[in-house]
Amino acid sequence: MINYSGLSRPKSVAAPTDPIEIFKKTPNLGQAPNDLWKGQAEALSQWNEYRKDSDNVIILNTGAGKSIVGVLIAQSLVNEQAGPVVYACSTIDLVLQTERECERIGIKNTTRTTGAFSNDLFETGKAFCITTYASLFASINVFRGDKAPAAVIFDDAHVAERLVRDAFTVTIAKSKHPALFKDLVDIVRPEFDGIGKLPHLNFVLDDVGLRSVTMAPPATAFRNATAIREAFKRNEYGKHVDLKFPVIQLFEHIQFCSIYISSDTIEITPPFIPTGHFDFLQKGVRRVYLSATLDYDADFIRGFGVTKTTKTEPDNDAGNGERLILLASDFEDNISEMNLAASLASTQKVLVASPSYSKAKKWEKLVSPPTPAEFSEQLNIFRKKASGMFSLVSRVDGIDLPQDTCRIMMIDGAPTGSSLMERFLFDVLLMNNLFSIKLGSRITQLFGRINRGRSDYGAYIVCGRDLNIWLKNERNIALLPELLRKQVMLGQNLQRDLGKTTQAQAVELVGDVLGRKTGWLDYYRETIDGLEVSQEVADKVRERETALAIGAKAECEFMSALWNGDVEGARKAIINVLNEVAVVDPRLAGWYSVWLGMTYEVQGDNDTAGTHYNRARSRLTQRLNLPFRAVFESGEFKATAQNDLHRKLLLLCNQGPQALADFVAKLRAESEQILNPALTSNQHEEALRRVGERLGFETSRPDNDHGAGPDVVWSHEKEKYLLAFELKTKKDNPAEYTKTEIGQCHNHVEWIKANYPGFNFDGILIVGPDGTCADNASPSADMWLTTPQRLVNCMKRFCARVDDVRGGTAVAIWTSLNELGQLHEWQLPGIFAQLKEKRVHDMRG
Repeated sequence: MINYSGLSRPKSVAAPTDPIEIFKKTPNLGQAPNDLWKGQAEALSQWNEYRKDSDNVIILNTGAGKSIVGVLIAQSLVNEQAGPVVYACSTIDLVLQTERECERIGIKNTTRTTGAFSNDLFETGKAFCITTYASLFASINVFRGDKAPAAVIFDDAHVAERLVRDAFTVTIAKSKHPALFKDLVDIVRPEFDGIGKLPHLNFVLDDVGLRSVTMAPPATAFRNATAIREAFKRNEYGKHVDLKFPVIQLFEHIQFCSIYISSDTIEITPPFIPTGHFDFLQKGVRRVYLSATLDYDADFIRGFGVTKTTKTEPDNDAGNGERLILLASDFEDNISEMNLAASLASTQKVLVASPSYSKAKKWEKLVSPPTPAEFSEQLNIFRKKASGMFSLVSRVDGIDLPQDTCRIMMIDGAPTGSSLMERFLFDVLLMNNLFSIKLGSRITQLFGRINRGRSDYGAYIVCGRDLNIWLKNERNIALLPELLRKQVMLGQNLQRDLGKTTQAQAVELVGDVLGRKTGWLDYYRETIDGLEVSQEVADKVRERETALAIGAKAECEFMSALWNGDVEGARKAIINVLNEVAVVDPRLAGWYSVWLGMTYEVQGDNDTAGTHYNRARSRLTQRLNLPFRAVFESGEFKATAQNDLHRKLLLLCNQGPQALADFVAKLRAESEQILNPALTSNQHEEALRRVGERLGFETSRPDNDHGAGPDVVWSHEKEKYLLAFELKTKKDNPAEYTKTEIGQCHNHVEWIKANYPGFNFDGILIVGPDGTCADNASPSADMWLTTPQRLVNCMKRFCARVDDVRGGTAVAIWTSLNELGQLHEWQLPGIFAQLKEKRVHDMRG
């Protein structure tokens, strides 16, 4: 045999660095593509032009061949002799898939998925290394020193935030580590007891079948860092693979972490990702991010801490396959999802996607998920079958079933994360805006599992109430890629026209898509391009996501500074963006206030910490496990707060005259913003919410947060009473309130009843100009108009009452504000009585 490797080569021939030239010189290995697709070639050409930039983002649709683009870029950097080049994949399966792609086009590589490199090519500078995010971001890894990356290609960058978060999360399962679980519960128990929340902790630990999760008070890890470290050492964390690497990552910084608890799991993780911890995310390293969709940047920034990027988004339609999307919520009530799936699977292949193993149990009479060890083998068997079912659990990426390998998918619920932190933020704090982009990205990936190219087609049946509701919200649909959102809207229009879908119709529709029936094809082609979300919704989503991207960068800066012990620097990062974020997402601003409060509490400034904790309670929920001060003393004066406003005024007394002056000035300024015509409706809503927050009430913006309900709600958890506001401040003066607007208010009443069970409210307050109500509208007796000026005048009267006492003695101030805080006229029912100006039904005619 001829030893070709031993033969000499011309010394003058240098390896090309242009990735397209590299492709042209790859050997013909039979299965190699004849040519690059248009989108691939354009992406490579543009990257080559900006190759020296630190952060290049390349956006290609799912199924558009990102892997070849990434592999050719990696080889280009190797040929340039830039230094060690690492190619990061989300899973081991994708590492092996990328390796096969290299082999297909004849490019040498090294892989590392276990404890060793597959060869010495990476270590000798002759090839790039394909590995996982978990290996690259691990606390102990080989990519250091002379192997430290000079360049990194991040595949599937749109889902990277979750993967990076995993590197900073230690999960203690009671079933695996019962002694450690008990030790940690014993550590956090006094923290709950100290704020009167021990019964709540016991309720969560007892598990009443509600999958309850809670968060320990924010400074718990700081006060108990030594005890937590000792618990891990005592339970020999180094001997357990699931504990070792994340514990090492957190060990020196555990005092700044959050702690989440359920009946069977404890999770310790920082509230935000300290991206500054990694050298390969800093200056001097070139990074390329391969992403399927990246219309909005917030989650991308949270994962990498990067805002300034060079984006390449070739004009291509690869991956833009045809989809029929049916919502089970619009099926006839007697349809069984199981029977429908069984019917379809008798002649076709059906992929069932569930967000968790508990959800997957619902399908076990038809199909059960394979074990991790059997997964790849069972999936390959399914690929080759003619019919049947396969269960996919908690996976939204890395699984490809294109063309005839599968054309039908049942999606049973929103692909929310299984981590305790996500469950707490999403299920307990209801931070819908924070998760909207996350869900949008995951849903997009999920829809890409069986639809991988322009010529591909398939049918999707969406089960699960949560995902059905999400997909019926126009603001959520606006977060999806253009074609997918049109396909979602097409399916909803189709079902609306057909009425409640019967099982026979569902089977027929799926059959028409898979059978390429002319009627379906004509309907799809003639309908799809005419569908789009409204411009108003698109603009509102864009405004929100722009502000959230600014917040995401501040989160990384906050946590990176805190990781290095710079408490003041951390605070500054969040404070600088707090008000801007609050305008579009007050709940996220409330989450920021939780951790701002923690930074003051750990430095012993309990008064300032209390101020931020109060804001957090107001913006999120009174049920947060935060220190709560109810008894106030000064000399001989002592009072116990009777309500939210009372406590707010007593706290201001405790902080002194300047705090009172600042309170009055800010309350006046915020209320007067409602009169400012130059501000947007979004800013008017946030101003009104902040007025309620300033008064100490729990506040929210349901329409902004959930896409349903009134614009602003002020509520009192203990007294079970709320005020509901619908803002029409942008209407002409005089105004006419239309049938549609009155219908909105009827819907708001029903939403309040469903979402605030047990709460009393005396009606909807429409905040807008005086005028008339349309004759064809049907307002109820509990719909009231209050003009913006009337609302501002009400707040001015309250400010005047506070101003009147500021010049008195300390005892006089305490006594007067103690009385003011308990007056009925300044509690929520009293404020309603002051604001209601006229019944809307009296404005007709």
